Amino acid sequence: MIGCRAGSARLYHPWRDLRDNWPEVRVRIEPMPGDLLGELRYPVIALRAGTSTAQRRCTLTHELVHLERGVRDCGRWAEREEREVHAEVARRLIPIELLAAAVREAGGSSEPAVLAALLDVDRETARVRLGLITAAERARVRTDAVRELWSVA
Repeated sequence: MIGCRAGSARLYHPWRDLRDNWPEVRVRIEPMPGDLLGELRYPVIALRAGTSTAQRRCTLTHELVHLERGVRDCGRWAEREEREVHAEVARRLIPIELLAAAVREAGGSSEPAVLAALLDVDRETARVRLGLITAAERARVRTDAVRELWSVA
């Protein structure tokens, strides 16, 4: 995982967030139907059994963002809520400093599967973060990549 080496980036730790800010919430690992990776059943967050640590990290973050937003059932706003939560999860787990470091480590690749492995997130979270990158962030990633290239030359 690249996150531990990215000096200035403040890392988000969902398990620490859960412990520090949601002491009444318990996590259960259990079989789940269909494609579901997690479910908020306050005061329980259920995570799908058999998933990777990266998937659990992303799913836990997702459910914690729902809690922060005060949403326990989004009803007719479900699609919009899910889109907004996915975006916040991607930004929180992949700050631009970490994304830049991962792109450098991947030799300039922006392939979600490659970046996901380096960033300890699932592919969907990497894909969402890449889709959210702003022009300023894109320039920063490029600048950091050039700086890295010149520092080893």
